[in-house]
Amino acid sequence: MIYTIIGVIILILALILLSILFIPFHISFYLKKRETDIRGYFQVSWLKIRLLKRTIPEEEKEKKEKKERKFSFDKVFDVLRKFIAAFDYLTPILRAFIQSLDLEKLSLNLNIGFTSPVTTALISGYFWSISSILNLIPTVNLSMTPDFQKSKVDGSFEFELKLIPYRIVAALLKAYTKKPVRELFYAVRKLNQ
Repeated sequence: MIYTIIGVIILILALILLSILFIPFHISFYLKKRETDIRGYFQVSWLKIRLLKRTIPEEEKEKKEKKERKFSFDKVFDVLRKFIAAFDYLTPILRAFIQSLDLEKLSLNLNIGFTSPVTTALISGYFWSISSILNLIPTVNLSMTPDFQKSKVDGSFEFELKLIPYRIVAALLKAYTKKPVRELFYAVRKLNQ
């Protein structure tokens, strides 16, 4: 009886772990600039549950006392040396990270003006020629409105990504079996102490 209960608990934990690895995380970023006012947010959610949200500009919070850390060039150079030694094992992690991303939405709306109307027209032409090609991608929307009267850069930028972490976790586990990667993690941990 007890083995059945332990087996069911292990099965439930394995299903939870697999759902975390195979159900995508959604990452959203939005930024809007109008004259001197800049506002936006960064958000990470999973199964429509918001895990993290940061507003831009950051809301005022109580300042907590932080213990001062001693800065050591020896530790920094040690981390750099170990990073170079482990670089070949870390590139598959970056490759897995890029393969795990899926662009759901990219939107850029600009209102640009320069001191010279000729410069504004020239930059607008370059932007429109590039954006006409990129706008063929269904998830991309790039637009620009030139302002020939005054010099300014206003607009909004928004993107949404979907991240499925199982490839990243597999690449991390494979890389962690290599000694240079373990030494790098240990050196970074010592650097933060």
